[in-house]
Amino acid sequence: MTDASVTIPIPNGYVTNLDSEKEAERLLSRLGHGARVPRTSPMKISFSKTLFSGALAVACIGSAAAAPLDAGLTAGTLGYGPQVGMVIVPDKFDARLNLGYLRYSYNTTSNNVAYTGNLKLQNLGLLGDWHPFGGAFRFTGGVFYNDNQFALTGQPSGGTYTFNGVTYSSAQVGTVTANVDFNKVAPYIGFGWGSGGDGAGLHFTSDFGVMYQGRPNATITATGAAANPALASNVQAAQSQLQSDLNSFQWYPVLQIGVVYRF
Repeated sequence: MTDASVTIPIPNGYVTNLDSEKEAERLLSRLGHGARVPRTSPMKISFSKTLFSGALAVACIGSAAAAPLDAGLTAGTLGYGPQVGMVIVPDKFDARLNLGYLRYSYNTTSNNVAYTGNLKLQNLGLLGDWHPFGGAFRFTGGVFYNDNQFALTGQPSGGTYTFNGVTYSSAQVGTVTANVDFNKVAPYIGFGWGSGGDGAGLHFTSDFGVMYQGRPNATITATGAAANPALASNVQAAQSQLQSDLNSFQWYPVLQIGVVYRF
């Protein structure tokens, strides 16, 4: 014997069926409909599940379009920049897109060499928040596109350079450049505070966590090394030492604070 089904009207003229009136009412309640659903003939049982899935996806997209959105600014160890977000499930789940940017230059001297340092923070994060207790506290996970870099350009302060314990004149060495960069894809995990509700207004946001950027990649170049194999070897040794010194810096601390306005 074939069970009766219930027909559900879907926007754009689509129709599908569920096995019982109660199942249909529960579905329509989730989609924002309040009316009860009339029973239909068993002849309508043969409608495709694919059609139903497509209609349900359209309904879900429509619901997401009405989800609360927010925009604001954050600043911290990732730099400063805009943040946009969307509440997925009020007081439970939300998602954010965060952009950080900062450039900083300074001068320093090391081993008789004067350096100009340039730090560039440039990252884009896609983050998901879970509010386990329904309040502002949240756990966060996600991934960053990590374009953070550090560069040094050196000139001798006393007319000489020293690489791997060997001293060279500035004429022999030329210009010295050191660069440090990191993995472009960097997972993130952390916690913080931020409103997970759907109420409009101004909200405070904060994040505390770590970004795994992998082992830094360090390089040192000297323009005179191409014509001097001994210099090239000692520059390579200095690069290896720098790489060894940086290998432990695989986790980047994240501390960001900001304000956002939820619409």
